[in-house]
Amino acid sequence: MLIFLLALQAQDPLARSVDPVRPEQNILHYDFHVTIPDTGTAFQASARVHFRPMAPDGKLVLDLTDSLTVTAVTADSADGWAVPFTHGGDRLVIDRWGPVGDSVIVQITYGGRAPDALAIQDNDYGQRVAFADDWPNRAHFWLPVEDHPSDKATVHWTIDVPAGWRAIANGRFVDTLPLASGRLRWQYDEARRIPAYTFVVGAGRLAVTPLVTAAGIPQSIWTFPADSAFAMDGPFRRVNAIVDTLSAYIGPFPYAKLAHVESSTRFGGMENASAIFYTEHGYTSRRMRESVVAHETAHQWFGDAVTERDWHHLWLSEGFATYFAALFRELTGDSAGFRESMADARTSYFASPVVSRPVLDFAETSYMALLNENNYEKGSWILHMLRGRIGDRAFHQGIRDYYATYRDSTALSEDLRAVMEHASGQDLGWFFAQWLTQPGYPKLEVTVARAREPGAPALVTLRQVQPEAWGTYRLPVRVDAVNSRTGRRTSATIEMTGRAATGQLTLPDGADRIDVDPANALLLTADGSFAGR
Repeated sequence: MLIFLLALQAQDPLARSVDPVRPEQNILHYDFHVTIPDTGTAFQASARVHFRPMAPDGKLVLDLTDSLTVTAVTADSADGWAVPFTHGGDRLVIDRWGPVGDSVIVQITYGGRAPDALAIQDNDYGQRVAFADDWPNRAHFWLPVEDHPSDKATVHWTIDVPAGWRAIANGRFVDTLPLASGRLRWQYDEARRIPAYTFVVGAGRLAVTPLVTAAGIPQSIWTFPADSAFAMDGPFRRVNAIVDTLSAYIGPFPYAKLAHVESSTRFGGMENASAIFYTEHGYTSRRMRESVVAHETAHQWFGDAVTERDWHHLWLSEGFATYFAALFRELTGDSAGFRESMADARTSYFASPVVSRPVLDFAETSYMALLNENNYEKGSWILHMLRGRIGDRAFHQGIRDYYATYRDSTALSEDLRAVMEHASGQDLGWFFAQWLTQPGYPKLEVTVARAREPGAPALVTLRQVQPEAWGTYRLPVRVDAVNSRTGRRTSATIEMTGRAATGQLTLPDGADRIDVDPANALLLTADGSFAGR
């Protein structure tokens, strides 16, 4: 059976996973205790890792940079006996014990200066802060983890910070405890399984504004004090509406709370589960926009709760977040804003350097390079065209079913295809195959030959003229003939299943213009004209 499944995946790119995984183990839970220092950048930490060995000789293999020093690994038991381990090549390998399928807990004590991902530094205001930033596989620069999205786990945080600081992390706030040293201990608990790239802590002298949505979901806005008023009056003005609107459309908000945090991140926003981090530069420059908030909030459902099992299926995260940020505008009555967002996405994709590569680009070895217009803008257009193909009702049902089925788990593109086929009752294999595995997009030349007989329909000829390497697309193309002076128009929809197609169109009197795809329903370029002109 395993051989059959591997062969099936090799044949079907929609089900293909090429990133390295460790099937010999299953991480169940992490319990991290991180101490942020008063001075300097070296931190101390411990990690309790609860895992289940899945193979007779399976050891616990965790990703952890060699720049940090592991001082001890012990069994989580009354006597806490030492467990043999090796640490090298950014791997921490711990001997296993107990029968296959049993759950095992080990405690790791370690520390040092993180070369990446955990930044302990001054912010734009010269104030000392500490923020983590893990995407895509950078969590191992400060945490011993399975640094891959396929093995999600629950996580508990204990964070010791200097006096006067606040700390934020994934999950429900548990408590704050003053320590004898005058420092503060903060605790959070995330009971939902989340990917390691969304594991996060942040700390500093932060202002906090609590909010509750109309549906009762707790939110909070964490900023540097000087930026609090800007945040509430600007980009976060409708943050409750974003959460409630997307919850109503997709399904229940996945987590116990949602914090929006001004931070040190290399990205404009980072969708850490239940604790989104946004770059401080967007606040201090006053250029932060609601669209970023909507995008990162949409990730709580898609990327965090439903996670791409393989980084190369990143469009299941970024394409979804891009589309649902735009869809929020439509769902709140701003149809023009929705069309504007999709038009901007189309323009960005057409101008990008990745049009000659497919969305499922398994040849790309740099995960950072996957943060491109194929996975964001083209991914959003794939969802939009899918919606147009199967209709609003089936699309909405499919989105809800996809979320409900894969919440707290992982998915590949094939999983989305199967759910959407069930919701629509249509065969969509061709649709997903062409838009995900073929590079580029359709470029059309459309000509309309007027009939010689009065009142007879005109002949419409459509040709796909994109490079041969991009392949041929199956498309339902609407063609309109327009009288520019009166505004009268007639239309016909022609299904293209090959490089060329023909159809008929009755022309309005005085027709002088041809519009191809006038509703902007498809990701294409087109030149429409009357034959002989």
